[in-house]
Amino acid sequence: IYFCHLASIRPYNRRMVTKALRLAAILLGVAAFVADASLVAEQSPSQLVTVRHASGQGVSPVYEGFDVNPDGSFNMWFGYMNRNYEEALDLPVGAANAFEPGGDRGQPTHFTPRRHKDVFSVPVPKDFGDQKLTWRIVAHGQTQQVVATLKPVWQIDRLRTTRGGNSEKISSNLPPTVTVQASGQTLTAPASTTLTLAATDDGLPKRRGEPVGMTVMWAKYRGPGAVQFSAPNARLENGKASTAASFSEPGDYILQAVVDDGSGESAGNFGYHCCWTNTQVKITVKGAGARTNLQSAVSNQQAPTFAKDIAPIFQAKCQTCHHQGTSAPMSLVTYEEARPWARSIQQRVANRDMPPWHLDKTVGIRHYKNDRSLSDDQIATIVRWVDAGAPQGNPADMPTPLTFAPDANWFIGEPDLKVTTPNDFVMYARGPDWWIDQFADVTLDEDRWIKAMEIKPSNPKIVHHVVIYVIEPDAPEGTPETGVQLHEYAVGKYGDIFGDNTGRLLKKGTRLRYDMHYFAIGSEQHNKTTMAFKFYPKGVVPKYQVRSQALRNIPNDELEVPPNTVVRTDGYFRLPRNARIDAFQPHMHMRGRGMTLEAINPVNNTTEILSSVDHFDFNWHINYVYADEDAPLLPAGTVLHMIGIHDNTSANRRNPDPNMWVGFGERSVDDMLQVWVNIVYLDDVDFQRLVEERKTKTKPVSTASGQQNR
Repeated sequence: IYFCHLASIRPYNRRMVTKALRLAAILLGVAAFVADASLVAEQSPSQLVTVRHASGQGVSPVYEGFDVNPDGSFNMWFGYMNRNYEEALDLPVGAANAFEPGGDRGQPTHFTPRRHKDVFSVPVPKDFGDQKLTWRIVAHGQTQQVVATLKPVWQIDRLRTTRGGNSEKISSNLPPTVTVQASGQTLTAPASTTLTLAATDDGLPKRRGEPVGMTVMWAKYRGPGAVQFSAPNARLENGKASTAASFSEPGDYILQAVVDDGSGESAGNFGYHCCWTNTQVKITVKGAGARTNLQSAVSNQQAPTFAKDIAPIFQAKCQTCHHQGTSAPMSLVTYEEARPWARSIQQRVANRDMPPWHLDKTVGIRHYKNDRSLSDDQIATIVRWVDAGAPQGNPADMPTPLTFAPDANWFIGEPDLKVTTPNDFVMYARGPDWWIDQFADVTLDEDRWIKAMEIKPSNPKIVHHVVIYVIEPDAPEGTPETGVQLHEYAVGKYGDIFGDNTGRLLKKGTRLRYDMHYFAIGSEQHNKTTMAFKFYPKGVVPKYQVRSQALRNIPNDELEVPPNTVVRTDGYFRLPRNARIDAFQPHMHMRGRGMTLEAINPVNNTTEILSSVDHFDFNWHINYVYADEDAPLLPAGTVLHMIGIHDNTSANRRNPDPNMWVGFGERSVDDMLQVWVNIVYLDDVDFQRLVEERKTKTKPVSTASGQQNR
């Protein structure tokens, strides 16, 4: 994979060059680039990698422009972009949602997903002059702000920008006139109110056929609790629409209705809000315990208990590591063991730090054989359990305890062959990390096909990682004794078990090279490392041969992460034949923050996101194994596009020093960028057969195709 720099290219030319690079990658199969770090320093992986996030993203305030009132004063109009596709955010006025100067300028505190234009205006006097208004929003650790001025370029001229045309020849298109009546504006909990909206419009722009008509969209604008609307989106009939609103908590609320005249989305894209009207109504809810019927049912449920609700989750997702005798910091088998850690557990699962599964679950392929992540419902149950005081419940409700195999047991099952490093390695007590190659011969009387393989160090406390390479006996004369990558070990990687009728050939006379990375822990330590294999029966040849392909930034010297920057790096690899991708494993170091793998189809020029890790953790090296029915089937010529994000700023809590320049290197304080993929190459007949079989099954859950249309 070859890299070139774009830092010196002007932005408008850079886009053209980028397109050319992508085309070159498709034609040549090898290309990549490093973008100008200054362009991406303030952006998160989600902004740099075009993916859809259901939650976890921030909100960008938007300055739409200003208009002039008849008395010479001004209205400065603002909107926002909630980057989440599903999560609505509540950000009270204060440190996380404030204007400077002024603090509270009437801005919303409830932010529904995606783009909202001309949400509110801030009136300023006619002598405002060169002053500025700054709106700052902090959400999910991301700070975004916009600076608003009265510079002429920001003026909204109704005579030039009103959709439907404002000129001597084309009739004006004015926004609807709206009134709202509430059956009660001061309520006593529990209660709801009925909102009746009436609107008139000028009927423009004129359309052929049946007009779209006016519609209304209701949402909470401000308020301490949740608001439910019986009809949040409705079409006005005879100029009227009604909805019931109910409230989860007492307090003061502002509700906003947006009435649209049916001009369409392009109206907002090209001009002033000629085509919709924002109107608000204030509601005060007094007393404690206000709830909607739905929320009452939820809140009246008994709190989750450890015995009935939490222990089954821990058994399914946590106890494999978190039981007595393992390296985990605590056992989560019994209530007595788990209860002292309740608050820490809540925080780690809510942040999706535990269990370790760093994929962005809102994009790409969703089904994996080794998925250890918690569902949203499981996370919510754990959070509710802790909030309720972490009750034990009835011990009789406890599930049958699990029986754990000794750590000496193999993940792949009892191996057919073990190959152990011959020498006992001694690691000193203190000092720098140590990289060393160790070798061992494979004893086989004939070639064998591997069904599964696993690496196990005798002393994992001092082993950062192991990469094993095969040096085959029939390698061409003069081939360096580095070998071809076979398998790797790190915390989070347990072993490879290949799918049905899929394997890898291990030749008689092969030699293994163990690429070892050790680190000191304060006392002298010893280690031997074993490579274990399970084989297909003798004489059985699996139909498909799997290969471990490392997509990396070659030459390595091209990886550059300057101090206090966030850098995006792209790499491309062209598939020479039809292929099935069985697994995806990103590898970076401490500055690594995210990696996305895309497939670019050269036939129809479409791009599909396969997988995206949006919160990479150097402490866990996870091989994400696709479920059989979802493993991507890609035609010859497809380009695998790797997008990596390195964060060398203080915002990266794992960063040892944001003031250091970072490049490629073996040390943990250096960095890398590569992704391992398990590839099975297919002939045309098998490829078409698998494609047709896939069509008869449920389509894999993926957001990739929809993303291209957003």
